Amino acid sequence: MNFNHNHLLKTLVDTAPSGICILNSDGFIAELANEKFLQIAGRREEDLIGKSYWETFSEVREQYEDILCHVVSNNKAYHADQVPMILMRNGKQELIYVTFVYAPMVDLDGKVHKVAIWVQENTKEVMEREKDTAFNNAMKIDRDRLHDYFLQAPVGISVMTGENLLIEFVNPNYQAMLPGRSLVGRPFFESLPEIVDTDIAQALTDVFKTGLPVSFRDRLVAISKEEDGPTIDRYFDFSYVPRFDSNAQVDGVFNFAFEVTAFVHSRRKARQESNNMAQILDMLPASVVVIRGFDLVVEMINDSNLAYWKKTREEVIGKPFLEILPDLADQPFASQLRQVMETGEVIDVKESPVIFTNADGSIRETYVDYTYQPLSDLDGNRNGVLVMSFEITDRVHARKLLEQYANELTATNELLAQSESRFKFLIQEAPVAIGVLQGKTLIVETANDKILEVWGKTREIVGLPLASALPELDGQPFLEILDDVFATKEPFYANEIPALLEHGGKLKQLFFNVVYQPIFDQHDNVSDIVIVAVDVTEQVNSRKSLEISEQHFRKLSDLVPVKISNALPNGEVTFFNQGWLDFSGLSFEDLRDFGYFQMIHPDEIENFQQGLLQASKTGVPFISEMRFKNKDGQYIWHINVASPVLDAQGELIMWVGSTTDIQSIKEEEQRKNDFIGMVSHELKTPLTSLNGYLQILQLKLKQDDGLAFAEYALERSLKQVRLMTSLTNGFLNVSRLESGKMHIEKSTFDLRGLFKETSDEYRILFPNNKITAKLSDEEIPVYADRQKIAQVFNNLIGNAVKYSRAASDIWVTLEQIGTKARVMVSDQGIGIKQEDLSRLFERYYRVGNTTVSGFGIGLYLSMEIIERHGGKIWAESELGKGSKFFFELDIYQN
Repeated sequence: MNFNHNHLLKTLVDTAPSGICILNSDGFIAELANEKFLQIAGRREEDLIGKSYWETFSEVREQYEDILCHVVSNNKAYHADQVPMILMRNGKQELIYVTFVYAPMVDLDGKVHKVAIWVQENTKEVMEREKDTAFNNAMKIDRDRLHDYFLQAPVGISVMTGENLLIEFVNPNYQAMLPGRSLVGRPFFESLPEIVDTDIAQALTDVFKTGLPVSFRDRLVAISKEEDGPTIDRYFDFSYVPRFDSNAQVDGVFNFAFEVTAFVHSRRKARQESNNMAQILDMLPASVVVIRGFDLVVEMINDSNLAYWKKTREEVIGKPFLEILPDLADQPFASQLRQVMETGEVIDVKESPVIFTNADGSIRETYVDYTYQPLSDLDGNRNGVLVMSFEITDRVHARKLLEQYANELTATNELLAQSESRFKFLIQEAPVAIGVLQGKTLIVETANDKILEVWGKTREIVGLPLASALPELDGQPFLEILDDVFATKEPFYANEIPALLEHGGKLKQLFFNVVYQPIFDQHDNVSDIVIVAVDVTEQVNSRKSLEISEQHFRKLSDLVPVKISNALPNGEVTFFNQGWLDFSGLSFEDLRDFGYFQMIHPDEIENFQQGLLQASKTGVPFISEMRFKNKDGQYIWHINVASPVLDAQGELIMWVGSTTDIQSIKEEEQRKNDFIGMVSHELKTPLTSLNGYLQILQLKLKQDDGLAFAEYALERSLKQVRLMTSLTNGFLNVSRLESGKMHIEKSTFDLRGLFKETSDEYRILFPNNKITAKLSDEEIPVYADRQKIAQVFNNLIGNAVKYSRAASDIWVTLEQIGTKARVMVSDQGIGIKQEDLSRLFERYYRVGNTTVSGFGIGLYLSMEIIERHGGKIWAESELGKGSKFFFELDIYQN
């Protein structure tokens, strides 16, 4: 089931008349269980939720673990009816009878990601089955409860039965989605002909045929509410879940549906409104920023404000105002922002100076008109400020310059000529491009060297109309803009406005910050226009070059065979190269939202976090071997280098990650380790026997019968030497050395004879224990590797001695069972816990209740030997009561 909101799923589970438990498919961790399930299980919620299902129900693990794994791997439900089960309930062991279903739950890609367990207890019904009336009444009550639950469920439910999917039940919520239709008693496709020949219809048919559930989310369905009404676009979340009869055969389908048309439209509207707001903010001529809270955190900002602050969006969003612009701490803005939030008053300031300190230590003086307006949350509490500002630096400078000129011009008549000369001198010597255009025909009256340099012209253009002086302006907006200044009497301001100007006979694109300031005569009419221009071509081109360089870096990082990432100091990832995207199978947005840390193997997260903390303090990259989950859900080994990037003050400004796949190297190391462990274990047995014979021979030579025993001991010792030689030659085989696999050389021999032959060695090797053999009366021929089977004998009997008390009995049974030869080694040792039995034969696994030394590879090698002979090996044990080990081989048939 896949509903639009999690609370719908929880409501469905909590109100169900049956016990329900939801497990994830990776580790079978319990995520959700209703009260009915906990009551049947006799467990508390804290004993189950967040833990492995088999940790809570270890007493039934052996019986049902393989079944549950089969449900996940084959995507097919399992049903069991009124089965007996011995369960620990409320601290005591009880025999109960239950009916349960393991049902796989698939995601939109068809992959099983959860398992739903539906269970009902039948103990009372089974115990009182002969009381037919009571039993039938109980069954009717359960059916009535289920029927009442379907009627009251918060989602639409319908039940279809048979191959023609006849609708036998719909609840009120389902009927409300199709109010003008008659549903019950009609085939599903007859009552909803709009979905015939669609993939929805095919999915429903497949559920009935395969028994596999299917779900749809936000699915568009063109369907009418009335029987013959016009179709409209509607959106639904719905699931088709198979219903099974007592023989575990599909006899119907449940349809759980929920209309989400309003939700879909609301999400689309919200996304559109958000997009519209962002576009509107970026189109505004003003600089806009939204600041929240006492710490003055930047929540929203438009491109104009970013350009004024000379910052990127990543550098400001979510950061405190004074952290972004620490050089403004001694200026009034922070206190004014807090004042607006405290009092609710609007602050409106004109021509405020704003002083910035550049990276090289120089000062950037600017002027702005700004307004601070309070913002409130949904409860009416003031928690933010809307800042709207206009940079007027060029206008202020121009106005101040013009005021200076005007002051000079309004001096006494005696100084008029001198003032005019000074005015022209000031224009000429000004550090910015300045020109004066006279009248509507825009005659170039005055032009300083800077503006002539910008225009690419000489002083010969003075006295000409601007259109004649700069003919290349034809088709560009400047002449029209100047006409508007004359007509509206309003100044014109522009930043980074592009212009094509002729320099040396060629058109050259330049960028300017310009002010067209009208000059008025005594009648308040525009008589002249002063042009003030600042060439910003170099800055614009530098920014564009930086953008191109960043694009080149991203393309280059996608080509290298290494996964590269970039993150902010707080861990937010800003870049994944194509290698990461291919590895994870996700888009950048999905991978960023999915979370980098969720790809890391859980066992390595803590060490990785500590390494990052140390690297951020020392500035030294943190290098580690880590496992990351790929798109197939497999953990792959990598060398990960997390490099901190520090600024001049030693503060962390970003992380650069370089991650290289070393899975093949790890696998090669594992093969070498396996080989070394196998060699050490196989050579141990003949060395132990040889050492035993030599020690006894040394002891016997001091006694009277030493010479009689010497010939026997030397013969047995030479046999062990030959065995070691054979093993050594096998180990030195190049192909085996490379693969780490054991070598099997089969021949036909008598298994009973092999044990009799080695029994003398057991008495020598294990003199403190009594080893009793019960052997078949007849030969038991097998086709196998004689040395390897002897190694299994030695390992099982050696383990029985190792984990038993001195002088305790050990029994060996060899018998023929049908076409199999079965060997049993039994001891009176310490025994094995039930939870350890299933892992005894894993490589390097050792039980936790012993201090006996060893590598944990003997039983693993024994299993490898027996399985490579087509046989099987297993163990039975009870803690404190000894152990029994068995293995079986096929009897050789002539």
